[in-house]
Formats: sequence, structure tokens, C-alpha cells
Amino acid sequence: MTNDERTFRPDIEGLRAVAVALVVLGHAGVPGIEGGYIGVDVFFVVSGFLITGLLLRERTSAGSTSLPGFYARRARRILPAASVVLVVTVLASYQWLGFLRGGVIAEDGKWTAVFAANLHFASEGTQYLNILAPPSPLQHYWSLAVEEQFYLVWPLVFLTVAAIAPRVSLAGKLTAVLALIAAASFAWSVVQTGSNVTWAFFSPLTRAWELAVGALLAVGLTQLRRVPAGLGPVLSWSGLAAIVGSAFLLDNGTAFPGYAAALPVCATAMVVAGGTIAPRRGAERVLGLPPFQVLGKWSYSLYLWHWPILLIAAQHAGHSLTLGQNLGLVAVAFGLAAVTHYAVENPVRYARPLIRHPWASVSAGLCLALAAYGVSAWEIRDHHTAHATSGATTERGYSGPLPDSKASLKDAVDDVLALVAAAPGIRAMPPDLVPDLERAHWDYAWMPPFGQGCLVDPPALVSPPCVFGDPDGSRTVVLLGDSHAAMWLIAFDAAAKSLHWKVTFLGKAGCPAVSISFLHALGRGPQKLVEAYPECSHWLNYAIDRINGISPDAVVLASCNGCEYMVGADREVVTKSAWAAGLRETLNRITTPNVRKAVLGDIPRWAGTLDCLVTNESNLQACSKQVGPATDATYNDVEKSVATEAGAAYIDVTPWFCGSVCTVVVGNMVVYTNEYHVTATYASHLWEALESALEPIVDGN
Repeated sequence: MTNDERTFRPDIEGLRAVAVALVVLGHAGVPGIEGGYIGVDVFFVVSGFLITGLLLRERTSAGSTSLPGFYARRARRILPAASVVLVVTVLASYQWLGFLRGGVIAEDGKWTAVFAANLHFASEGTQYLNILAPPSPLQHYWSLAVEEQFYLVWPLVFLTVAAIAPRVSLAGKLTAVLALIAAASFAWSVVQTGSNVTWAFFSPLTRAWELAVGALLAVGLTQLRRVPAGLGPVLSWSGLAAIVGSAFLLDNGTAFPGYAAALPVCATAMVVAGGTIAPRRGAERVLGLPPFQVLGKWSYSLYLWHWPILLIAAQHAGHSLTLGQNLGLVAVAFGLAAVTHYAVENPVRYARPLIRHPWASVSAGLCLALAAYGVSAWEIRDHHTAHATSGATTERGYSGPLPDSKASLKDAVDDVLALVAAAPGIRAMPPDLVPDLERAHWDYAWMPPFGQGCLVDPPALVSPPCVFGDPDGSRTVVLLGDSHAAMWLIAFDAAAKSLHWKVTFLGKAGCPAVSISFLHALGRGPQKLVEAYPECSHWLNYAIDRINGISPDAVVLASCNGCEYMVGADREVVTKSAWAAGLRETLNRITTPNVRKAVLGDIPRWAGTLDCLVTNESNLQACSKQVGPATDATYNDVEKSVATEAGAAYIDVTPWFCGSVCTVVVGNMVVYTNEYHVTATYASHLWEALESALEPIVDGN
């Protein structure tokens, strides 16, 4: 209700339908609509327009603005459906995705319940170990959090502006403030999109300008009605075409929001302005049709339901679903949206006792938020208690017995191969599993207290002195690379103690020991973000200079090769040829005299290893993979070829994980913390195998 002549705007209701349809179809994987995410930007503009119009009308009619009344209306409108879907999503995640994934999603639920989902997902998305984590079924709540933060702040700003200089026109004051907010926010959006795309995408500071544009339209209604009526249909139709066109023009490779967000935002403003200038003309002739009106009416509930349904189904299946399957799930979401609209949204929104008592609405809304938070927290505690064990924790640094002879070392390696060969015969979860599934999720070799601070964070440009093995050893070995080097630290430490070697570790999160420029792809699926990672090349230059200054006896390179998060300018995974050239360059740049060089191959990998164990405890082989598919994603063949060409050794670790089949459990040990990293427990078990491979390389035998 934003037009004095009308209490309802069919064009805006229809615009909601267009926005949610673009989002849902984009998430469902409909070809050509990768940019469907711009539907959220449409919602932002519409929200700014409607909420500011509401505040202005109330002030005009009543002479004041009631904050309790405003927050009561928002609580009744937003929180009932949002809380119901949140709780159902958390419970469904535990049911169909297992307690590990469920616990992660329940933690997301706690932040979502307190209107901070966007801040939570921004923080999580910038952490290295979450680079390729599956998207959360609650991730779409980020946009709702931005709107909730707007609802909390904007009325207070509105009242403050109204109270200052009361003789000055309220419209003039609001226009000045909103223009300043829009300009500053847009500028910051452009800057941050180029420097930290994750925070740019989720931050309220980079999205405020979109809401401000809508608010400016509401403030300028009087001026808009003075525009020649003939311009209204032109703006309206052009804006609608630009909204739909932007969904096809933009894609997951677009730097967004930044400059690109101006297209859908300005297009939405054109539709709203056109409908104000010339009511019932222009795009309203289409947007006012019954299908658009119904979809617009149910758009909020549909937005809430579609994402968790699509995500949970795909993650439960363990693979991407077909377009037909996704559209079937969208139909389910549509049905749930209708039920939620009539059974949850409307009964609460129009409940007379709540309408008559604003504080009752606010209290009820807070109770719903607390209930959603409580369910999430309870589920975390309940499942943690149910799966907690008194099993031994992983050793941080090897302190066990060292082999007495070369014969015993050979026996130890044979034992590893025997366990690997027997692993496909393991059906049920071993009762003495180490680490237990809950600990396995965090069983990284570089985590405190062992290796603390040695795998430096993405912003770092230098590494601390990280020495393992025997500090006074007869030989010095440098281990260089990313977390795929760091995950072997326990094994290197034990082998070096046995051989009386000194090991220096130079490692940086997400930065391979390969001289290439690349972009970081953050997350997976339809909300994948891409950002630059210039710190990697700076750090690698430093690391190579340091190696040449140390003059070690040997250097071992280990990297995540062929990994999805390293992409080129085309947003596709770095090619094998580029990887080969980069590895060759690094090997050539290590120029210290008489140094022996080796490349440690990457581990076999496939998605969902731990989550699969959680849901298949009586059939572990459902989580296994044939060796071919498990190694096809790696660039090990390229690394072996380049190493041979450069006169360097190549260490193939695949036999330590796979025979003809790769398993997630070997003996009584969980092999993977996730699809990309070996557990510290299993790495510790492999130290003798690593020693048998390293000794002839370093000693030159």
C-alpha cells in the first residue's frame, strides 16, 4: 500500500512473483537462469519502498510513528513462517543428513534465529576449511537477516531524521539521508566485491543501498506523480524486461553485488516508479494477472521452503539432482508454501488479539525466535551427548615406538597394504573406531596443540619458524605447500624423529606449491562466489626465497591438485596444462645446490565421506569408491610426469588408501576428515610408509 489512490499495488504483488520465480528456478538449475539470485535484489528494493511508505503514511495520518506498532507488524509478518521452516529444516537435516551435518546446520539455525544468518555465513565462508563445504539449507535466510536488520535500524533513523530540524521538510531530509546512505553503501559494495566477495555478498552494509533506493521511491511519490503519464508504461515495461534479462545475463561468474547489482536494482525501481506514474497501465497488465498475484501472495513461504527442500534432497542423495527432480521438489515447496500461507502466516498476521496489543505481537515474535534457537541448541546438545565416546583422542605429534630395523619398517609398510586390501571387506562400523565420527570431523594434523600456527591463514605473507622431527638432525627437509602438505605433519614428524632429520614446514591455507595465478571459488552450487587470492603468489615467492636461503638437503612439495576451489579467469577449475607449467616453474625456482626434490601425490578423494559413514554405519561399503573415480579428479598423473621430467622424485600415496577400491575406514581407523584431507589419526598410522618412501630420496639411494 504505497499509492494514495490505491490501497493495494497489483504490480508490486506481481513483482514479488517474478522475484521468487527467478530465485527458485535459478536454484533448481533451470538452464540460462544462473542469475536468478537477482530476485533477492528485487525484494530488497520492494521492501525499502513498502516499509518507508508505511512509516510515511502513519506519520501523515497519525502525526507520529509507533515503534511498538511497527515492530509488532513485522513480527507477525516475518517470524511465524520463518521459525516454522527453520525448525523443520534443522530436524529434517538430522533425520536425512546425519548428526554431523545436522550439527553444522543446527549451529546455522542458532544464528538464523537471532537475525544474524548473513553475518554468520559471511564469517564461515571466509574460513579456509569451509571453502568447498556444501551449502547450508538455511543459507537463504541471509537475505531475510538483512531485511530484519533493516527493520530494526531504519525506523530509528526515520524518527531521528524527523526530530531534527522539525521546520525542514521531512521528505527533503529523508532524501538527503537516503541519498548519502545509498551512495556510501554502493561505493563500499563495489570496493568490497573486489577485495572480499563473501562479505560483500552477505553484508548489510553492501546491501543497504538497494533498500535505500526503494525508500527513496517512497519518499518521492509526490514528485513521481507529476511525471508525464506516458512515461509510466515505458519505465514499467523496460524495468520488467531488464529484471528478467539480468537473470539471463548474469551468472555465477559475475562479480556480485558490486556494479552488477545496479542492473536489477535500477530495473526494479523503474517498475515501481512506472506503476506509480501510470497506475493500472504498463507491466501491471501482466503482473496483475491471477497467476502472478497468487505466486506473489505465497512468495515469502515459497522462498523459505524451496531452498532447504532442494538442498537436503541433493545432499541426502549424495549427488546433484536432475532438472526434472528439482522441479518436482519445487512443486512440493509450492504446496508447502500454500499450506504455510493459510495455516501459519495469515492466522498469526491477522489475529485480532495480537493486532490490538502490539507488545503481545512483539513478545510472541521473540518467543518464536527463542523457540527456534532453543530447538537448534537442544538438537546439538542431544546428538553430541548421544555420540560422545570415551575413545582415545588422536596423538598430536608421534611419541610411539620407532622401528628397530629396516626389516621391521618393511613389515610395517606391508601391514599398511594388508589393511588397505582387507578394508573392502569391512561391513559394519568397528566398535573401537578411532577417531570416533564426531572427533573425525576435526581431526586435522595441523590443529592445536600440534602444528599450531604453522599453516598460516590466507592473509599472511610470511610463515613462522615451524620445525618438526629432530631439531638437531643430520639432514634438513622442507615440506612446502597448502593444507595437503600440512595434513602429513604428524607423519613427517615421526619419520624425521626416526631418521634424525630436521623438518621445516612452510604452508599456507589454500596456497599450493605451484607457481600459478588463480581465483578462489567459495562454496558450491548456485550460490558459489569467486574472489581473487593475490596473497598466495606473494607468500610462495617468500617461501621459495626462504628455501634457497636455508639450503636444505631436500624439498617435498605437496598440494591439493585439481581441486574445485582453484579456478581460472573463466571460473573453471585450473587446467592440467596450467598446473603442470606452475609445478615445473616452482621446481625450477628452487635453486639451492645439490637439493633433492620430491612431489608428494594427492590423496584419492570423493564427496561426502564422513556424512556417508554417519548414515551407513551398518553398510560401510556404500561409502566406498572404485580407485579410478576416486583418483580421476586429481592431477597426480600430471605431477608425476612433471616430476620425472624435472629429475624430481614422485611419491604415490594411492596404495596407502586404495587397492581396486578406496574405503573411508581402514582397519579401525577413519581415513578422511572430509573429502580433501586425511585424518591425523590415519596420517600418524602411515608414518612408516612415508619414511620408507622418503629415506632413499633424501639420502640419494
